[in-house]
Amino acid sequence: SFVSTVLEEKAAPPEGARREIVNDFSIHVATANGSGSMSSNNILMRSIFQMGIPVSGKNLFPSNIQGLPTWFTIRASREGFIARRRDVGVLICMNPETAHEDVRTVHPGAAVIYEESLKLQSLRSDVHLYPVPFSKLVLEFVQDGKLRRLAVNMIYVGVAAWLLGIDMAEIERAVGKQFKNKAKAVEINLAAIRGGWDWAEKNLTKSDPYRLERMNATAGKIIIDGNAACA
Repeated sequence: SFVSTVLEEKAAPPEGARREIVNDFSIHVATANGSGSMSSNNILMRSIFQMGIPVSGKNLFPSNIQGLPTWFTIRASREGFIARRRDVGVLICMNPETAHEDVRTVHPGAAVIYEESLKLQSLRSDVHLYPVPFSKLVLEFVQDGKLRRLAVNMIYVGVAAWLLGIDMAEIERAVGKQFKNKAKAVEINLAAIRGGWDWAEKNLTKSDPYRLERMNATAGKIIIDGNAACA
């Protein structure tokens, strides 16, 4: 609107400075069905919620066949809006089959976290690219070969947490809630998340404007999906 445009111009930062976008953007995760991404996405969403930030999540085009593409979108909104946004602030690319199209569809200025072997850097010059060697890191962080396919998604939780400023304490709480009494699962997944956080801290330089900051807007509220609400 005209009013919001005027306000944005008045609040514009000095020339050359990066204007931060705080608690008002979407995270879009592209994975394959059956890869354990629902757990990692729920942990990411719940951690944001526990920071007091209004958040909503939606699974897009979930397939019934393992290996087919699936997407999950998380919207953080300080105003409490829950509808999906057309523009994607942060894109996490984990599925080679859709990676090129996923990157092409985000708006300029978006942050793109992706498996470095996908070599997406030649596709766009107007987004912030963060290549991460997920397939190599999971070999280091997860010793159980059977669980690596599932735990690799937890590494992007750690990378995104570092990049966006999600409190690690809230990540730990969310992991505990997700896996409840499964101590082994908690241990393995936390190791992957912490590994992703540590790697990002040492190897990435943040250039995008997206950030999460603790609020107090979710007190007395819960996260629930439509099926559970109906039940």
